[in-house]
Amino acid sequence: MWIEGSLTRDGKFWMVDFPGLDAFTQGRTKKEAYFMAKDLLEGLAEVEGFDLDITVMPGEGDTFRAGAVDTKGFTAFILRRWRQAHSLTLQEAAKRLGSTSLNSYARYEQGRSEPTISMMQKLIQAISPGEPLRLIFGA
Repeated sequence: MWIEGSLTRDGKFWMVDFPGLDAFTQGRTKKEAYFMAKDLLEGLAEVEGFDLDITVMPGEGDTFRAGAVDTKGFTAFILRRWRQAHSLTLQEAAKRLGSTSLNSYARYEQGRSEPTISMMQKLIQAISPGEPLRLIFGA
């Protein structure tokens, strides 16, 4: 799984944004911007207790992709960041998922379970209905 970000030129800088994750950085060159995106995501993941080696690569047009070999950890980090960006507690997220059990949602954020593609879509919609998180599944 990859998360898609946007890359735009603003004067002397290339701006990097991950919509929905409250994550933004910049670089003087595209190469530096990609490095800064990698550093940003790895730093945010580390704060959340995940040790991830993030890969960043160009996408189509003004986009790029970020992902990690540790897909379970990366998925857990993305879900946690998505929930936090929308100011929800674990209990609120579980309730939006239609469950009375806090663990029904928390196990994905803790990296104990890796959601299927359809479950990932349900989890994302439970956090913010109608607001897409730009994910790419597959290579």
